[in-house]
Amino acid sequence: MNAVPDTIDRFFRENRDDLIGFFLRRLNCPDTAKDLAQETFLRILFSEQRAPTQDRRALAFFIAGNLVVDHIRKESVRARYTPAQEVSAELLEAVASNDPDAEQRLMIWQDLDAVNAALNELPEECRTAFYLSAVEGLTYAQIGECLGVSERAIAKRIAKTLKHCRASREWG
Repeated sequence: MNAVPDTIDRFFRENRDDLIGFFLRRLNCPDTAKDLAQETFLRILFSEQRAPTQDRRALAFFIAGNLVVDHIRKESVRARYTPAQEVSAELLEAVASNDPDAEQRLMIWQDLDAVNAALNELPEECRTAFYLSAVEGLTYAQIGECLGVSERAIAKRIAKTLKHCRASREWG
C-alpha cells in the first residue's frame, strides 16, 4: 500500500473527532458534521495526490471552514426557494383568482419545480459547479480551483447540466 493513503488514514483517525466537533459547533447537526468531516478528508486525499502538504491539520481546518461556509450558503438558497408549505399544483389551480398574474406565477413555480427535479437527477459535481456559477457568480477558473479540477472540466459539467435541464423541460 502507498505511504500517502496510509498516513492520511492515520491522520483521519487522529483528527476525525476534532473535525466533527468543529462542524458540530458551527452547524449543530451530527449527520452533517460527519458528512463534512468525510468530505474534508477526501479533499485532503486529492490534494495530497497532487502535491504533499506541510501541515495537514491546518489544511484540514481551512477546508473545513470553507465547507461550513458553502453549506450555510446552500442552506440559505434552499430556504429562499423552498416554499414554507408544500402546495400541490392541482390545489393552486382549483383556487379561483381575480389576479391575472396568478396563473403566470403558478407556471413559474411549476417550471422551477421541474428545473429542481432535473438538477436533482444530476451528479453532485454537476450541481455544485452549476450552483457556484449561476448563484455565486464564480468564474469557471475560480470554480475549478475551488473543486480541484480544470476549467475545461467545469465547462463540461455546466454544459451537461444545462443540456439535461433543457432536455427535461422539452420532454416534461
